[in-house]
Amino acid sequence: MKKPNLYQMVLSSLFFVLFVITALALLCASFSQSFSQFFGILNKGFYKPLIWGFYLCGTVLSLVCLLRSLWHKEGFWLAQIAALLGCVGFSYLCLHPPTLSLLGGFLLSLFFFIAFVVLGLGRFLLKWQETPPAQVLLFFAPSLNTCLFFIFASGLQSYLLDSSWLALGDFSLFCMGLVWLLYLLAKRPHCFGLYEYTNLWVLGAGILVFLLSAHTLFQVERCNQARLAFYVLGVLSWLVELMFRPKNA
Repeated sequence: MKKPNLYQMVLSSLFFVLFVITALALLCASFSQSFSQFFGILNKGFYKPLIWGFYLCGTVLSLVCLLRSLWHKEGFWLAQIAALLGCVGFSYLCLHPPTLSLLGGFLLSLFFFIAFVVLGLGRFLLKWQETPPAQVLLFFAPSLNTCLFFIFASGLQSYLLDSSWLALGDFSLFCMGLVWLLYLLAKRPHCFGLYEYTNLWVLGAGILVFLLSAHTLFQVERCNQARLAFYVLGVLSWLVELMFRPKNA
């Protein structure tokens, strides 16, 4: 069990705070007539500027890490590339925040499923060959903590109240990610540390809240900024891991 570092503590704490805010907003909107519009208001008035703040944090952090690495002539070249791509990507998102359609949201979920579930969880279950391409893939593999952020975000959906093929595909990706996570927990429990177990409980509580609030989530399905906020938090966590990951990790 690895000792948690500072950025894991900060990101996990932020994840928990966002979970509490989201859960309370969903439960209030779902079970109180007086607060029926509360989550919809919060969805636009809180999560949208929060996402932009995440973009800005990603830009500044990537730029600082890149300049520091170049100035001191240290750091793995893959980490420098990750910092450069993060700086460019987050800078663009700051200037041009995306508006995702249902198809765009599904494609985003598919990309994160491949990157976070297949690569992130697969690194613990699959036997990777000791070849340079495999080692590069392993370098970019997100941590278990970051995978939990993604699966939580993937679960923020209306759970088949929408019967379109995009909704069915989105739900299938979430179920596969959850099954893979539970299989990893059964086969490799030693891979889970304190923060992983804590975030696993948060994930379970979140799924319960999302199921109870499916009708509320269905009303904002086309502009679910809360879900996008957790996705961006996962990407930010992934980027920080890449920039601070040693070459021999």
